[in-house]
Amino acid sequence: MIIVADTSALYAAFDAAQPEHSAAARILEHERLAISPLVVTELDHLVHRDLGFPAALQVMEALNSRMDDGQYRLAELKLADLRTAHEVRQKYEGLRLDLADAVGVVLADRYRTDRIFTLDQRDFRAMTPLTPGLDAFRIVPADY
Repeated sequence: MIIVADTSALYAAFDAAQPEHSAAARILEHERLAISPLVVTELDHLVHRDLGFPAALQVMEALNSRMDDGQYRLAELKLADLRTAHEVRQKYEGLRLDLADAVGVVLADRYRTDRIFTLDQRDFRAMTPLTPGLDAFRIVPADY
């Protein structure tokens, strides 16, 4: 089953100084991921800011390579996805979700998965999947 990737876990997978690096890197290596273009943009910004431009280039090369070989999928976003993400943000207004997290909920529904690759347990444990029959998100690597 595919896992929807969030920025926090991807960042940890690429930054060896992060406490969650080893667990996140294992997921990155062995699982199939769906990645939102919003998450790619956030990740590039954070890596460039915190680790430098050469590191940002290396991260994008790694992601591109895994997308080329089919291990990762760059999710396409449509206007309907953004509208649904807006509804998710309204429903969980108290969480003050950013758009990338709300889009992650929408993508989980599209791919019929309850697995989210994130370190943001607070928000994703407070939300429920949009897919009927799925009651809660499984947080990877925490629930792995």
